[in-house]
Amino acid sequence: MRPWLAGVLALVVGLVAGGAVVFAFILPTLANPVGTVTESRDTQVIQAIERQEEVVLVSLGIQGIAEESTQGTILGQRIPGTGRTKFLQYNYRALLGIDGADVVLTRTGEDTYLVSIPAFEFIGYDDVSFKTALENNGILSWVTPEIDTAAVITELLDDDAKREHVDANRDLLQDQAENFYRGIILGVSPDAKVTFRFGSTR
Repeated sequence: MRPWLAGVLALVVGLVAGGAVVFAFILPTLANPVGTVTESRDTQVIQAIERQEEVVLVSLGIQGIAEESTQGTILGQRIPGTGRTKFLQYNYRALLGIDGADVVLTRTGEDTYLVSIPAFEFIGYDDVSFKTALENNGILSWVTPEIDTAAVITELLDDDAKREHVDANRDLLQDQAENFYRGIILGVSPDAKVTFRFGSTR
């Protein structure tokens, strides 16, 4: 065989062998071209909704006037003229939301997700202010202990009041939770379909 012909054959064999090696490496990618992208997007969605802090969904402006009265007694009988009455004007912002760390994202299909929202809760107060609007004391009120303003405030902000705020605004809280988390997911995966499941109210 002529030397130049042998060289050509060697070159062709080398190209064929090299092509086979390259094809073997890219074949898995060709068989599943979007696998890595889908996995990455899912990871990004999960990371995007992870919240390790409380999420405020609703801020309510609350104001009102609380009345507290007390009167001296002897043997269980009220003593005329010993009464004290105080009217407290109060204002505060009630912050309602969820513990973001308890939100669970589940992939239910191709680009479909279920967001499990925990129980709504009272997160806290902001801009709290109280002041005496009016006092009405009897002529013998000096024998009656003064009204404990701190106790009145504590009663206004007790657990029952917190639950009432949450219960009265459950529909709004659900709407806000859906808007909040759907916005996060669609920001990462615009074609995603999102459904929600809500826990009970605390």
